[in-house]
Amino acid sequence: MPKSLFAIFSLFLLISCASAKHLPDFSDPLNKDTFSFREPTSNDISSKITLWGTYYYLPQLSDSTGEFALRDMNSMELGPRLGLLDWCNSAMEGSVRILDSKGIAKTYNYAGITNSNSVDCKKIFKIDVSRTKFREAKGPYGDGLDDYILAPYRTLATDGKNIAPGTVIYIPQARGAKIVLKNGREIIHDGYFFAGDTGGAIKENHIDVFIGIHTNAPFFPWIKSNQTKTFEAFVISDKKIISDLLELHTAN
Repeated sequence: MPKSLFAIFSLFLLISCASAKHLPDFSDPLNKDTFSFREPTSNDISSKITLWGTYYYLPQLSDSTGEFALRDMNSMELGPRLGLLDWCNSAMEGSVRILDSKGIAKTYNYAGITNSNSVDCKKIFKIDVSRTKFREAKGPYGDGLDDYILAPYRTLATDGKNIAPGTVIYIPQARGAKIVLKNGREIIHDGYFFAGDTGGAIKENHIDVFIGIHTNAPFFPWIKSNQTKTFEAFVISDKKIISDLLELHTAN
């Protein structure tokens, strides 16, 4: 190959590699989601429901040499070791994202409970999470139920007897909410959510909204964490929206 062509080819490879580093990660639900579903019509709604809400999030931590290890169902250490507060908080939220020294993230998810190697969280939480065990998650933000992965600002944990897994819920008060991500991207929410998770404290008309790595939800002021502070929502029957949100909650 002539030197000039070789130089051009080498430059092309360098540019391609540099560009590839900046391509969005399409395994990340946030990179797939445009939050641009249209407002529903009466034909898109199958029923109206009254709900009250709380929120949960994904703790994002740097790996440390804490005293308390994340362990699997066989009580084998998974690698990360956390301080007591971080360990208990991760157990309460049901997942944790750990960043290594190079900034590479790995997410661990609730796997179940066993009696071995319990961690005493009673001074921190009233709910007993001391026997929690973890596994590596399929989704970058953790996993829900029925093989769903979690999608920030979309996933709901629900009582399956009240709102079945896979149900799409429209919350009018969420439409137009502005959410600013840590990378500067601004999301204008379209109001649609997907029932893809559950929790022991989620009963009847209580929903728990997943807010990614945000630790609070000022952008959703209708979440009052009070069962007397209810709001109106609608069960959606539009097949395209259901299909799109199901795909968003499916691991590649």
